[in-house]
Amino acid sequence: MLPLTEPGDCRPAHVNDYTRLAEAIEYEFNSQEIYNFFFRNRFVLLNKVPFIDLMYEVVSSGNVWGQIYYDIVVKKWRFRLTAYGAQVAYNNNLVDYVKINGKIFKGSLITKSTSSNQVIVVDDKGFVRGLAEKINDKLIVTKVFRRVKPPVETSWRRSDLGTVLKMNENALYSFEEKSMKFLEKIGSRYPYQPVVSYSGGKDSLVALDLAVKTYGSVKMLFNDTGLELPETYRNVEEVSKHYSIDVIEASAGDAFWKNIDFFGPPGKDYRWCCKLAKLIPIARTCRLKLCRGAINIVGQRAFESIDRAKSPVLWRNRWIPYLTTTTPIQDWGQIVVWLYIFRYKLPFNKLYEEGFERLGCYLCPSSYLAEYSEVSRKYPELWMKWIGELEEWRLKLNQPREYIDYGLWRWVTPAIAKNRVMKKIRFTPNDWRIEYVSRLAKCKFELTPLRVEKKSSGLEIEFSNDCLRNNEEIEVFVSNVKNMYNWRTSFSNENIVVETGRVEIHINRNKIFVEPCINSDEYEDLFDTIKVIYRVRGCTLCGSCSNWCPLQVVVLTKHGPKVCSKCVNCRICLEACPVAENIVEKLVLPLLTGDPRVWKRRSRRRIDENYFTLIQLNVMRNCK
Repeated sequence: MLPLTEPGDCRPAHVNDYTRLAEAIEYEFNSQEIYNFFFRNRFVLLNKVPFIDLMYEVVSSGNVWGQIYYDIVVKKWRFRLTAYGAQVAYNNNLVDYVKINGKIFKGSLITKSTSSNQVIVVDDKGFVRGLAEKINDKLIVTKVFRRVKPPVETSWRRSDLGTVLKMNENALYSFEEKSMKFLEKIGSRYPYQPVVSYSGGKDSLVALDLAVKTYGSVKMLFNDTGLELPETYRNVEEVSKHYSIDVIEASAGDAFWKNIDFFGPPGKDYRWCCKLAKLIPIARTCRLKLCRGAINIVGQRAFESIDRAKSPVLWRNRWIPYLTTTTPIQDWGQIVVWLYIFRYKLPFNKLYEEGFERLGCYLCPSSYLAEYSEVSRKYPELWMKWIGELEEWRLKLNQPREYIDYGLWRWVTPAIAKNRVMKKIRFTPNDWRIEYVSRLAKCKFELTPLRVEKKSSGLEIEFSNDCLRNNEEIEVFVSNVKNMYNWRTSFSNENIVVETGRVEIHINRNKIFVEPCINSDEYEDLFDTIKVIYRVRGCTLCGSCSNWCPLQVVVLTKHGPKVCSKCVNCRICLEACPVAENIVEKLVLPLLTGDPRVWKRRSRRRIDENYFTLIQLNVMRNCK
């Protein structure tokens, strides 16, 4: 067993990985001796491990010899020896070293000068005890090892891909046979046409190949987010020709670029882009072309995340319930996926050879700074377009250059990972409330909560502008709260009164007063009312609400969605709305409650799952 950091989902190094590794070692040691000794002409594995950005354990000959990582301060790939690697390097006189008498502490200053950026620290008995790095022209101990155990005894023979494939032939066959039998079982149970969701990535490529071998004839579903890299488009075309299969294409067009003025930059905790550029176009396309039902085969693997590890191998997507979704490679590791691709010479996306870890939207906030550096290197025009948008928002939000340079835009909430980056670059952030207020003030909604005051009889909220600006918006608002909730409404002298049965909500120009507003249910009435207000003021016309309304009673108007009297109060349109889900839940409500994680509250209303069955029945009934 390889001594890998969990979950141990390693992959083979590609062409650019070897180049990157050699350059990182040269940067650290002014020499290629470590690279030549450990990695040249060897089959190298990379295992991604937790780090402030992107880091891999580097494996060859059965041992983890070091870690290659992206240093966000110097913006370079760097290499660090493990205890095993340092001991072998010292024994073979591969790198510079420093002897220290007495105890060795992290942070100790070493007086000896060196031309290397990294040296091995040994004690007076010649045992490796740590590493020291050159920081501001000073040599400082940065890593102290526990007593080093000897490396795993292994063959030092040169290895290549052909040898690895030959040695793992039986194991690969076992994985393949098990996955194909699983697909055969699913196909016999569900008599629908098989459709493979293809992203241009390695996992969906293997899932597609297994499906073609099992079923013979399949269709390929590709979602063009409008943010894919050119190689991905070329790969989709290449793969469709390779298998001679039709492509069902869902397209978001320029939805992302049209909506950034509404929402601002997306974040890991503020994923409005996924709904607009992925979920909505896929759902529309499936409604038109797959509404009679389909087996949707995806390349999901348990190793990818905790949520996916907990996922069953067969499920229905609540937003597209007429698709039966399954994954034939749930228990495959990356090494199995790649060896399968190499064995059958599948047409994989060449971006992997360029050193890309993951594919998809090139500006995804879930990406690493290391990945952004690759995009900016290979596609400067695409990257500068995004940097231009970020620069506009940086100025709108009055943020420093670090906001862009260190990817701080990737989070909206004061997340732990964001705080780690800021600590690393010694950056002191503003209060999160300042950014939230600025976002709301500078986006197209132009409605920001300025003051929340608790009074003896209730709660008063003051906004930056009138909540509803004209009679048309008032009419749509009243119609929605009346039909969606059966709440009583009245309007006189610029005062709108909403009676929910629990509270009275008074909307007068730029103020909302709620009475009594004591417990969580009463707050939820207020929150839903605010969601309707923001939908009326700033509907993006994405059609998400009308797309998923089980009775198709939502009509889009220039003043936002309007719900007719046949509404069954399911609230799907609110949960499906990116404005309600992101602007209100992630920005407005945190300002009202003082809690940036209020969207995780237990009292938050959830949709009855039975209504998603209604969606399925209605779509399949009306399908031609």
